[in-house]
Amino acid sequence: MTFQNRFSAFVKLGSSLNEQLSSENAEFTDVLSRANQENPWFTEENIRFALRAVVSDLDEKNLNDWTLQYPFLRNAVETQCIASLQKTIAVIMAGNLPLVGFRDFLAVLISGHKILCKLSSKDSILLKFLAEKLIQIEPKFSELICFENHITEGFDAVIATGGSHAVGNFYEYFSKYPHIIRGHRNSCAILDGSENPEELQGLFEDMFRYFGLGCRNVTKLFLPKNYDFQLFIEIVRNQKDLYQGLEQHHLYQNNFRYQKVVSALNLRKTIDTGVFLLVEDPSLTPPISVVHYEYYSDLTEVKQSLEAQKNHLQCIVSRNNTPFGHAQKPTLFDYADGIDTMEFLDLQLKI
Repeated sequence: MTFQNRFSAFVKLGSSLNEQLSSENAEFTDVLSRANQENPWFTEENIRFALRAVVSDLDEKNLNDWTLQYPFLRNAVETQCIASLQKTIAVIMAGNLPLVGFRDFLAVLISGHKILCKLSSKDSILLKFLAEKLIQIEPKFSELICFENHITEGFDAVIATGGSHAVGNFYEYFSKYPHIIRGHRNSCAILDGSENPEELQGLFEDMFRYFGLGCRNVTKLFLPKNYDFQLFIEIVRNQKDLYQGLEQHHLYQNNFRYQKVVSALNLRKTIDTGVFLLVEDPSLTPPISVVHYEYYSDLTEVKQSLEAQKNHLQCIVSRNNTPFGHAQKPTLFDYADGIDTMEFLDLQLKI
């Protein structure tokens, strides 16, 4: 199968998925329902948001712009000799967000490798659905895609993503193989106090799309001294869809109510927005339903602090970094942990 075959199949998958997002056919509705039953954090709204991101990735122009940056995709021998170049890449996926591992799936397959995939038990339905559709479009992909419950052998390299405990196990089991191992990270935002309502609306999305469970969710705010929260809180309360999504989700609300009690018992300096708490704290990693904030008087000090914590950061939202409202809309070039997956896969072809 040539690169062009693979490329065209993924573009067709994006088009097909876009149609299904609009048509509401029974099969698609059932997939959404089963994914939500498997993981109650995967609301229909958030699954659709994730699927729209996949459609954007598979837009022909976006996919072409991305793949053109990697000459090996088009230069590799594509016919008789492909078997000697092709490697099997084990991909162990997290399950904190819907389809969080899709880009690894895309990168491995569009580069011509085989994927040996272990899905999270919290997200085992959506990617299989996309894989089935991809195989219907291009049946030769059936030879390149394998899902396994346990991965112990039969691969040449590993891409693994998980929480802090899982990462320790990944290094223990997979360190002897070429690997990308990703753990949990957090994201932050730097405000200067002049942000307009549209930017603050975007910030709320950056913070609580997917209930704040992703590495790209903003969990820490850096604010100028004497920052006035009034406008931001008004915007949060007026952004009805996201606000009500947090207000009506029972698992999220269990966390929110618990954190309110904890704050009261510990006499923490807390601002209650109605659906999440703002707590003054230097940590990047608050519990669910809490966002930490810290005041600054010198932006240089903030930048120095973030540089020292760069291995714990996924992205920084500000006017000079990731724009407000775009933390949950990364491009194909925004690699998790800043590690270029395609360069890693290119290297595997050369080993």
